[in-house]
Amino acid sequence: MKKLMIAAGLVPLALATATAGELSLQNAFPKAIPMVGPSADYFAERVKVATGGELDFKHYGAGELSPPAEIVDNVGSGALDAGWSYAAYTAGKVPAVTLFASIPFGPDAQKYLAWIYHGGGLELWREVYAPFNVVPMPCGVTLPEAGGWYNKQISSVDDLQGLKIRIGGIGGKVLAKLGASAQSLPTGEIYTSLETGRLDATEFSFPEVDQLLGFEKIVKNYYFPGWHQPAGLIELTINKDLWDSWSDEQRMVIDMACKATSEEFLQRHAAKQHEALTKFENAGVTIHRFPDEVLAALKLASDEVFAEESAADPMFKRVYDSYQAFSDNYDSYQLRNRL
Repeated sequence: MKKLMIAAGLVPLALATATAGELSLQNAFPKAIPMVGPSADYFAERVKVATGGELDFKHYGAGELSPPAEIVDNVGSGALDAGWSYAAYTAGKVPAVTLFASIPFGPDAQKYLAWIYHGGGLELWREVYAPFNVVPMPCGVTLPEAGGWYNKQISSVDDLQGLKIRIGGIGGKVLAKLGASAQSLPTGEIYTSLETGRLDATEFSFPEVDQLLGFEKIVKNYYFPGWHQPAGLIELTINKDLWDSWSDEQRMVIDMACKATSEEFLQRHAAKQHEALTKFENAGVTIHRFPDEVLAALKLASDEVFAEESAADPMFKRVYDSYQAFSDNYDSYQLRNRL
């Protein structure tokens, strides 16, 4: 019997998965979080209708069958049929995948998807994940995140020295170069850590999501832009043996449903951020832009981190070089139309 690796240990698959005929879809995030929760249901419903019920995904919320860091392993083993996650959660096993999650000072949503679908990104993504026996693809693209919540104003680069901030991945490495103490903390620990002084600052998401955690009650400086994540990709992973067993028509439905999900939720949430910002201002929050000096230092540090990661990992270099070459070509046109 196949088994799932979950926090409490090994649990028989028969006790953990959906009923016969359903495909398990494990989310790395709680179902209630805007964008990453409802988008999984939106995707699953469209696939079910378009295939006449032949492909019927049952959506499980965070931790129900597998912790986030184990989703790709469990999908690859066949313990899960599919995962709904964020590629950076697998960066500890294969660093290059973080470039399919977000790229500091990188692309907006349109540019990101253009690279993935028309610049070689998807082919590299699948090559990176081939050893895990999973087929990845983008199934949602997020708005730019906020730059984060800070308990003091950031007026210069010196203000980052010793700053205890919750931020992971490449963004954390960038801030560490400027003297900050970057920490990775579970969502449930962020508020209390800010309240007790364990953290001085945190990034989390865009305003509509940030308001769910109530940061405005205890931190009064909210910064933009979200240099660490100008856009983010939701990652759908499907067990490769399962993928290969499907017909061309079924695989096409998955692809089309993912593209529809990306477009629908980007538009849906782009219209909602003003309400959250107004709520923050009414709570006494001051909304700032990082000083140009700070952004310039962050950009320089980002370039240094990308160079170091590329030197340390040939696959990271291949993926990053692919994005950079595409970016140069893409921008040669876009910059001519900048107003």
